[in-house]
Amino acid sequence: MAKPSILKTESRSGTGSANARRDRVAGKVPVNIYGHGEQNQNLAIGQHALSLALHTATQVFTLDIGGKQQPCLVKNVQYDTYGQEILHVDFARVSLTEEVEVEVPVHYMGHAKGITEGGQLVIQHPQLWVRCLAAAIPEFIEVDIADIAMGHSLHAGDVKLPQGVKLDTKRMAADEAVVGVVAPRVEAAPAAEAAPAEGGVVAPAVGAEGAAAPAAGAEAKPGAAPAKAAAPDKGGKKG
Repeated sequence: MAKPSILKTESRSGTGSANARRDRVAGKVPVNIYGHGEQNQNLAIGQHALSLALHTATQVFTLDIGGKQQPCLVKNVQYDTYGQEILHVDFARVSLTEEVEVEVPVHYMGHAKGITEGGQLVIQHPQLWVRCLAAAIPEFIEVDIADIAMGHSLHAGDVKLPQGVKLDTKRMAADEAVVGVVAPRVEAAPAAEAAPAEGGVVAPAVGAEGAAAPAAGAEAKPGAAPAKAAAPDKGGKKG
């Protein structure tokens, strides 16, 4: 775990959307701190410092609250519509010696042999829910995928976790697939233009009148309707 960042907090004059907007205009982000049987605290942190801190892998920060340092776990970050500006952050007070539940990013390493076989890698979970001491939260978890063959998956319970870190089975089942290799999707073949008749022979094309045109020189089958007589030339004479 990276060394916890220290973020200096400031008191807020009031709550509500109007006061929050004034804080943001002044370059501050409204934050709420709760937990450990203490009262909720509505404070503010400088936008620039908070933005830099949240772009690291650290999940536990040390908040300087009136000169007293308090370890806090980030519980929720609210962004604007475009995901650029931080609007509000919720922090939960923690003790570095207590166990917490957190999501940790997963770095999938290696080249799955199923990809060499022509398969496609599918990542179902880019993060894992784990339980560990607040002071021992890993920045990320490395997972080797080299042995995954086509049609196979790696499950959450199969992931080798760092010492002192265990899967949070309340939030993620051990048999839940986290990454796998699937066969590539095959495009459906185009439909045949003429369906074969019984016996495997392709039925002849049907003419405009609904009757099949006989091949040149072919004899009519017994029982077949006789061909129509040739129409007479103008003047009533036959050719």
